[in-house]
Amino acid sequence: MAYFEANTGDGRRVVLTPRERDVLSALCDPLFAGDPFPQPASTRAIAESLVVTEAAVKQHLLHLYDKLAIPEGGDNRRLRLATEAVRVGIVALDGSRSALVTRASAPDQRVRTGHAALLQRAWPEAYDSLAAADSAGTLSATDLDGLAEAALWTGRVEEATRCRERAHAAALEAGESATAVRTALGLVFDSLARVRPAVAGGWIQTARHILDAHPDDHEEGRYCFMVALLQTATGQSEAGLSNARAARAAGHRHGDSDLEALGIVFEGFALIQLGDVGDGTALLDEAMARASTGALGPLATGLVYCRTLAACLALHDYRRASEWTDTILERGREIGTIGFAGDCRTHRIVLHLIRGEWEEGSQEAELACSETLALDMNHTGLAFYELGEIRLRQGDLAAAAEAFRRANELGADALPGTALLRLAEGDADAAAAALASAVEDASSDRLRRARLLPALVEAALARGDIDTARLAASDLAEVAEAVDSQALRAAATTAHGATFIASGDLAAAQRSLRAGVRGWLELGAPHEAAQARLALARALAARGDQMSAAMEVEAALATFDRLGARRDRDRARDLLSELDRPAAIT
Repeated sequence: MAYFEANTGDGRRVVLTPRERDVLSALCDPLFAGDPFPQPASTRAIAESLVVTEAAVKQHLLHLYDKLAIPEGGDNRRLRLATEAVRVGIVALDGSRSALVTRASAPDQRVRTGHAALLQRAWPEAYDSLAAADSAGTLSATDLDGLAEAALWTGRVEEATRCRERAHAAALEAGESATAVRTALGLVFDSLARVRPAVAGGWIQTARHILDAHPDDHEEGRYCFMVALLQTATGQSEAGLSNARAARAAGHRHGDSDLEALGIVFEGFALIQLGDVGDGTALLDEAMARASTGALGPLATGLVYCRTLAACLALHDYRRASEWTDTILERGREIGTIGFAGDCRTHRIVLHLIRGEWEEGSQEAELACSETLALDMNHTGLAFYELGEIRLRQGDLAAAAEAFRRANELGADALPGTALLRLAEGDADAAAAALASAVEDASSDRLRRARLLPALVEAALARGDIDTARLAASDLAEVAEAVDSQALRAAATTAHGATFIASGDLAAAQRSLRAGVRGWLELGAPHEAAQARLALARALAARGDQMSAAMEVEAALATFDRLGARRDRDRARDLLSELDRPAAIT
C-alpha cells in the first residue's frame, strides 16, 4: 500500500493511507471551487463521490481528526479539519480542485494563510495575507475573488469591486468558466448594493452568455438564484418563484447548502408575494432554521436573515421576526458574521420601535445610516425613515422632518411618516390627502396599504371624515384576516374603536378598544397599547365611567413617560386633568 507523507508547517509529520487521502481531497474540494463562502463536503457527498458507504467515510474522518489533532466538541468538526489541512499546507490549490501536496510544493504561504482565514471568517487576517500575496503577483482568479470578499467584509467596498473585476478577467483568461460566472454574479450583487442597476444588468447578461457557451448545472443554479432575487425585488413573483425553485434544486443536487437555503428563502418570499402566506412563512422558517445553526456561509446567512426579517415586517409578523432575531443573535458568537451589519441593523430598528426600545433603536438607526452608505445604499433610506419614526414618536418633530427628508432623497417611501408629521403639525387636510392618494396607488398591494391605513384613519378622523375612516378601518381588517396578522388585527380593532367614538357608538368603541389594548400587549408593543388605552379612556369617560377612564389614562401615561413619548404624554396629562383627577406620575 502506498502511503502519503507530508510535513506540516509546525514540524509534524502526517502519514495518510490512500483512502484517507481520497477522503481528505473530497472533503476539501468545495473549498476551492471558487465559492466565496465555501463549506467542506458533507459525509454523504464524500461517500457518493468515492462510491463508498457513509459509515466508511465517517471512520476515515475519525482517523483524520486524530492525525491532524482536531479535538472533539464545538461546531462543524469537518470544517475545522479542512481549515487545518489548508493552514498547514497539506491541502493546496490545483486548478479548481483541492490537491494534497508536500510542503515543498505548496503555494505561497500567504495564500494558504489567507484561504484558511477566509474559512474561519477572520476577515482582517484574510485581507492582510491575500493583499500581501497580491503585491507579489501570485494570486489566481480564485485567490482574487477571496481577496474581494475579505476586502468587502473589512469595509473596503470599492477595492472589493475592483478585485472581483480582476478575478473575473483572470478567470476568463485562464478558461475557468465556472469561476467567471461566479465572479460576474458577485459583481451583480455588488452593483445592486451600490444602486447601479444598469451595471448589475450588464453583469447578469455577462453571466448568462458564459453559461450559454459553457453550460454548468451548478453555476446555472447560482444564476437562477440571482435572477430570483432581481425578480422578487421588482414584483415578478411568478418568475421569481420558478427561478428560486430551480436554485433550490441545484443546491440540493450539488450539496451546496448555501444555494439550497437561498432558494428556499426566496421561494418562500415569492409565495408570500403571491398571497400564499402560510406556505411562504413555513419556507422562511425552514431557511432560518438552517441559518441559525451556523451551517451556512456569512453571505447566505445574512441574505436568509435579511429576507426573512423583511418579509415578516412587511406582514407585520413582529412575533416571528423577534423570535428569529433573538435566536440568531444568541448564536452570533458561534455563527460569526451575520450578513452586512447595516442591512440587518436597518430591519432590527423596526423591532426596537415596536418593543418600545427607542434609545436602542436610535443608536441602531444612526449606525445603520453610516454603515449602509458604505455597503448597501438600498437600506440607507430605510434606516433614515425608521429613525424619523422614532423621532416622531419621541415628539422631536424637527428631527423627524430631517430624517424623513433624507429618506425621501435616497428613494425610500417616506409614508406614512411624513403624513403623520403633517398631522402632528396640525395640517390634517394635507396628511389625509397624501395618505388617500397613496392608498389608491396601492390598490393591488395589500401589504403596502396595511402600512398606510392606520394613519389614514387617524388623519380622516382629525378632519371629521368618518366615512373615509370607517372604510379604511374595514380595509385594514380584511387585510389582517387575509394575511393572518395579529398586529394588523390589533391595529384594525383599534382603528374601528376610534371610528366608533367619532360616530357615537360608545359601547362598540369600548369593546373594540379593549380588544386592541389586549392585542398590542400580547405582541409586546407598549406604545401602540398605550395609545389604544388613551382612546379607550375617552370612550369610558363619554359613558360616564370616570374612574375606569382615569385608570386607563394613568396606565398610558406611565408608558409614555417610560418611553419618552413627550407629545403623547402631554395629551394624556391633559385628558387626566379633564377627568378632574391629579396625575399620579410626574
